[in-house]
Amino acid sequence: MRQLILLFLIPVAIAGRSQHAERATGTADSLGNFIRKVKTAYEKAAYLDFQVKYRYANAGRPGEYIDSLLGEVEMDKGRSRVVIDGMQSVQTDRYSINVLTDNKIIYLAAAGHGAGQNPVGVLDSAFARIKVIGAHVQHRDAEDALVIDFPPGQSYSRIEMDIDSRSGFFRRIVYSVSTAGLVAADMIESPGHPAAYQSKGQIEILFSAYRRGHFDDHVFSEDQFFTKTAGRYLPAGQFKDYQIYTASTNL
Repeated sequence: MRQLILLFLIPVAIAGRSQHAERATGTADSLGNFIRKVKTAYEKAAYLDFQVKYRYANAGRPGEYIDSLLGEVEMDKGRSRVVIDGMQSVQTDRYSINVLTDNKIIYLAAAGHGAGQNPVGVLDSAFARIKVIGAHVQHRDAEDALVIDFPPGQSYSRIEMDIDSRSGFFRRIVYSVSTAGLVAADMIESPGHPAAYQSKGQIEILFSAYRRGHFDDHVFSEDQFFTKTAGRYLPAGQFKDYQIYTASTNL
C-alpha cells in the first residue's frame, strides 16, 4: 500500500512562482505573501531539523489511515537531507545524492536535479505545469492556510497547506487525490470488488519537532557516499557494496 504515499514524499513545500494561482483568484498580494513567508523561512533557516509523517486515508473513511510513513529532514539554507523509509536524499552545493538502501543503489546528479530536491523547491514546478483554477489564503489563530484547487483529470484536485503564522514553517499539508493511475486498477474498490483503495483519498503530511543546531556539516558531506578517482565515482564508507548511477558524464 505504501506506493501511493511514496509518490508524494518530496513535494512537501512551496517555492517562488505562482502566476496561475494569482490570476485565478485576484488575491495576488496575500498569496504572494504566503509564498514568500514560507520560502524565506526555510531558505534562511540554519541547521534546522524536523520530523514528517505521511498517512493515507480513503475519502469515504476519513481518519481511518491505512498506511503511514515516518521520516526526518535536516536543512541548512540550500542544503538538505531527507531520510524516510529506506531512502536518503541529500542536496549539497554540487550534487543531488539519492540512496536506495533496499536496492543498494546511489543515484548521483548535479545539484537541483533528481528526486532529492530541496523540500522547499517543488510546488513551483507544479504551478508551471498544471493549470490552477482557484487559490485563496485563510488566516486563523496563529496559522495561515493556503488552499489550491486544480481542474478535473489531475492526480490531485486540491492541496491545503497550513503554516505557523509566526515562523512560516509548515504544520500540515493535505493532498486530495484521485487514485486512478496512481495504483493498479485491481487495487481500487468497485461494486462487487472490495479493495484497499477507494477512487478518491487524502494524503496528509504532518510536520513536527522543529529544532535548530542539533547536527553539523557532516550530514551533507559527499565523501561519506562516494569518492571521485580518475573521473570515476566510487562508493565509499558504509556504501562500498553499492552501485553508483550518474545522471550524466559531465558531473
